Amino acid sequence: MHNINHSERLPYEKLAVLGFDREKADSLPQEVKEKLAFGEVTPLLQVSISARNGDLITLPLKLQLVSDRYGNPALMAYPVRVVFEKERSPVLRLSEQEAERLNKGEVIQKAVEVNGEKTQQYLQLDPETKSVIHRRVTDVQLEQKLKDMEKVNDIELGMQQKQQVREGKPIELNVGGEKVSVGVDLKELQGFKVIQGDLKEWERQQKLCYDEQHSEFLGLVMTDKNRWEYQQVVDKQSQERALKLGNQKEKHSQGLKL
Repeated sequence: MHNINHSERLPYEKLAVLGFDREKADSLPQEVKEKLAFGEVTPLLQVSISARNGDLITLPLKLQLVSDRYGNPALMAYPVRVVFEKERSPVLRLSEQEAERLNKGEVIQKAVEVNGEKTQQYLQLDPETKSVIHRRVTDVQLEQKLKDMEKVNDIELGMQQKQQVREGKPIELNVGGEKVSVGVDLKELQGFKVIQGDLKEWERQQKLCYDEQHSEFLGLVMTDKNRWEYQQVVDKQSQERALKLGNQKEKHSQGLKL
């Protein structure tokens, strides 16, 4: 599975499985529709799924529009889990060391085989859902970003620095007498981030970003006002429901394929 651009239309049939009729899907905030269109991971969304026994299960999850090896669209759903378990990722075949690195917030690069297609992927753990976000290395277009950075800032990155970034590790540069940190971040639109500051500042901002999202576990909910609003959507009970649903219906390592 890899990222695709379906900007011409939303995957209405697949969204309907999650309780989104066409009107509700069209009313999704622009930021959500844009992320879906470009194959990005959405913010948390409160969705309703019909269980086999007929019950309606409401839970928060994140969505990502991907394509299979034949180019057919598929919708990946990342339900909230209490903890990250590498055993839930048979496709990724994570080693203990790789799982530990992901848990620490690192980005790793790994060859992954899905549906007979083996590609180099960047892997990063989403701190909210405890699911692994992934993107093909070629989709990030990192080489071009590094060249553009060198040209614009009139600097030359060393071979070791370039290799570190390719591996998913952030690096610290001196640009015009100021420290700048760059690295892969799959939560960003382009999968790549540049910040003003050293590596300590990079780490601080990564934790700050997570804390801002995690402190309230905010997600988008369709309110009685018939519009999407950010509200607190995750509590212990909903986490347990999400974990239970994931155990019942998960078919791939990263989430639910619809």
